[in-house]
Amino acid sequence: MNQEQVLRVIPDIEYDELVMILNITREMSVPQQEQFLMLYQRRRKSRQELLLLSLLGFVGVAGIHRLIIGDIALGIIYLLTGGLCLIGTIVDIININSLTTRYNMKQGYETATLVTAAFNQPRNF
Repeated sequence: MNQEQVLRVIPDIEYDELVMILNITREMSVPQQEQFLMLYQRRRKSRQELLLLSLLGFVGVAGIHRLIIGDIALGIIYLLTGGLCLIGTIVDIININSLTTRYNMKQGYETATLVTAAFNQPRNF
């Protein structure tokens, strides 16, 4: 898999994310790489998407972005406390790049595990 293929499927990809995908798929066969890209594209979140969700904290619905990325406990705390009185929301907006990168890397490794496990299953026909 090369950069052009990844950029064609995920045009808004960040550099760190691109490097991670290229490293993960390096040892995969072409069908595995294609399956990985298809699944990963659905599971990942863009920085803009998480930023918009975190900005909802300023209009009273704080914590949605935390719930989306799997930080359930912190998301509930944000919902109940108004984003920790908006301080937590502001901190998350400042750190949105690291939140997005961490979430997408986790999704990348989980997707790679799923794809390699699915292709290594014995077939009984």
